[in-house]
Amino acid sequence: MTIWVENQNKAATELAIQEKELAIGFILPTEYKRLLLIQNGGLIRKNHFPTSEPTSYGLDFGEIYYLASLDELLTDIPEQKEVELAGKQVFFHRDESRYLGFSYTDNLSEPSIIYVDFETLQTLVVAKNMAEFLGLLYFSPFPADYAEQFPTKKLEQILASSNVQKTKKLLELLEDYPDKKWYLEKLIGLLEKNEIPYNLVVYSLFENQLLYFRRKLVPDLVEKIFSLLKNSDGINKKASKELFKEWQ
Repeated sequence: MTIWVENQNKAATELAIQEKELAIGFILPTEYKRLLLIQNGGLIRKNHFPTSEPTSYGLDFGEIYYLASLDELLTDIPEQKEVELAGKQVFFHRDESRYLGFSYTDNLSEPSIIYVDFETLQTLVVAKNMAEFLGLLYFSPFPADYAEQFPTKKLEQILASSNVQKTKKLLELLEDYPDKKWYLEKLIGLLEKNEIPYNLVVYSLFENQLLYFRRKLVPDLVEKIFSLLKNSDGINKKASKELFKEWQ
């Protein structure tokens, strides 16, 4: 099974990878390039890695939820000006002030994997190379208590590994999430499954959105949801029509 959560990103080409390496001046790790030839970046199924000392995540672990596409790789970030790091870094993951990257301290083509927290000024080598790092990754559910503060990519990783009940709980917690475009797009994605349990969850959540956040909603997305509801199994079509009248 691939580590990727499948998305719409096409596989990177050998030429695109070579051009990126030329642009940044470094050879990217073999295992990373192998993954890019399957899918050019996106969410991953495993979301934690062990650490040798406490981090701002926990006593002995760090968090990860995506791998950067070629275009998302970072070689120059403002925070680096305040922390002197050995060698050169190419970062492939960011979570607020915390980064994961390839650390080039010599001319070897297989860099070590480094974790840097620019807020606490913590630096850790978490694996000697990308192959070892991928082998260390494991899955453990993210705590949803502070879900409203999570970036959308992290929320999407949670949803990708959630069943119906967990999906419902998370989206209920996020009912007043400020990014209404993102929220409605997640409802649309669930409706496109056309599975009755998800359809019922979406209808309930959508009804609450119309009731409490009507003015903040994106009209085109609302219209699309109503269109999908017409052909969604398990939905009370009469009630849906009445809800649509209220929206109009």
